[in-house]
Amino acid sequence: MAITKKPQKDSVERALAAEQQAFRKQHAQLMARYEGEYVALHLGRVIAHGPDDEELAQSLYAKLGDKLFYIAKVEREPTICEVPSPELES
Repeated sequence: MAITKKPQKDSVERALAAEQQAFRKQHAQLMARYEGEYVALHLGRVIAHGPDDEELAQSLYAKLGDKLFYIAKVEREPTICEVPSPELES
């Protein structure tokens, strides 16, 4: 009988959920300081911010490698993007 490791996916999902929760918990403070910008969180703390999420991500990948971080835009109401499902288009 082979011993298999539990997939790392669960731990990554939990870590990402923790970063999202940290973002929500700090939202009022983030609004006061970074409204309209993107912030990056790692271990529940803001590690970087800026106006462009792609540039922010590239910079963090260069600095952190494959460590998990979370980027979100600091705004009063979250932006919701609706993307049609490919199955519905005929």
